[in-house]
Amino acid sequence: TNPTIVGFNVNLDRIIQITPALLKSALFNQPLLSELRSRLLHSMQTCTAEEWFVTDYAVYQQFTRIFADTGHLSVGGQAGIAAVHLASEGISDVLCIAPTTGPETRKILENAGVHMLDHHYGAEPSSDTIHLVFEYAPGLVPVADGIISRNNRFIVSPLHAPESVLIPGDKETEFSTGISQYTRAFLSGYQYLRTEKEFHRAADQCLLMKRNNRKMRVHVECVSVTDRRVINGFIHQILPVADSIGLNEHELVLLLQGLDSSGIKPGIFGMLSPVQQVTGALEICKSSGLKRLHLHTFGYYVQVIRNDCAHPEASLNALLFASRAVAQAAQGTQKEISPAGVL
Repeated sequence: TNPTIVGFNVNLDRIIQITPALLKSALFNQPLLSELRSRLLHSMQTCTAEEWFVTDYAVYQQFTRIFADTGHLSVGGQAGIAAVHLASEGISDVLCIAPTTGPETRKILENAGVHMLDHHYGAEPSSDTIHLVFEYAPGLVPVADGIISRNNRFIVSPLHAPESVLIPGDKETEFSTGISQYTRAFLSGYQYLRTEKEFHRAADQCLLMKRNNRKMRVHVECVSVTDRRVINGFIHQILPVADSIGLNEHELVLLLQGLDSSGIKPGIFGMLSPVQQVTGALEICKSSGLKRLHLHTFGYYVQVIRNDCAHPEASLNALLFASRAVAQAAQGTQKEISPAGVL
């Protein structure tokens, strides 16, 4: 029920279901899509959620034109999805901070009951950005040895400007006034920052949120990005000012590599055992000072929480709630418990 801020990566997703017919089609086998297809097949073979950031925007526009009549659109981006979900769960005050969001995206969010904070801070309205999200079920291609078969997705997106994650300097006071009553923040999109200066500004703006309300707790989401500059900026600038982090098993490996935790050796395809995942989660919390870490992986969740902040029963209820929400969103019908989760 806490008044909640969500930011910053909000966009539209074009959801495309992968089928045998699509994989075999002339559209999907044209030379322009060769790298996209190769990356998608790797994601499918390892059943790993991967994202490809296309640095050449002209090439990305060609991709969006090719798939313009395929699939369907929905709100995307970790912040956009979280905003809609929180509003649907009865949080009465969900405020979305997305400085470069387009008009159609804003309209969908507002219709879902999400408030938008001074959309562009006086700037010209941006156009809507559409990401390509390829969803697949296992069995379409052979799954690699040692991989647990699972439904997953492969995302193709443009590289957004750093301004999509940063409040303009001359608007920080206005921003500060507008968020003073909020006590929770769910922040994401830091993969679009590049320089140490940009990460430092983003960290300062996290601290600004916390200074305005001593009850504010900041949660940040990780993404599967391999750029060492981004990983280092996230580890050394963002994590020290955050209270909580959410990540999956692939992102856990990336952060551990950034911390040079050489004692934890991933196995085939960079996978960690459940014991290694717990060890790695503890290592990240100890090195960063985080109060909380939430690892979401196939079949089970791992939560690490600092002793002085721990409320075990509330944490268990939260994990069960998250699990149920995900299961309902997936519209699954199977009753089995994942063997990996049992182990």
